[in-house]
Amino acid sequence: MNDTQMAAMRTALEERKSEIERDVVSMDEEIRSIGEEQGDEKGGLGNHLAEDGSSVMEAERLSTINGDLREILTQVNGALERIDEGTFGTCQRCGKPIGEERLEAVPYVRFCIECQTLLEREQALRTGH
Repeated sequence: MNDTQMAAMRTALEERKSEIERDVVSMDEEIRSIGEEQGDEKGGLGNHLAEDGSSVMEAERLSTINGDLREILTQVNGALERIDEGTFGTCQRCGKPIGEERLEAVPYVRFCIECQTLLEREQALRTGH
């Protein structure tokens, strides 16, 4: 990857990082709002059980998405660190270059497609899935 491509990748990662950080803050506020609404209604044990259930499910859904976003944010930060260290685009398992198409599709990946496949198979064997 040449310097121009690397600079473009850094810019794309920094933009993605900012976007994720905004989404995380927004979801945190929305989850907090749902909690406050439940508290205003004495723990959600009001006259509207269906609404209470919907609020709880919505908070759980947002919490799951928020966790996923935080994981991606960790991966984006890792990719930015690898750019700074000069190891970006190199598989952290085998040391071979990660394909440019793969990096363009998911710029924060740590492994080449072959190693990622192996790791996913190993994980499936460990978990029985």
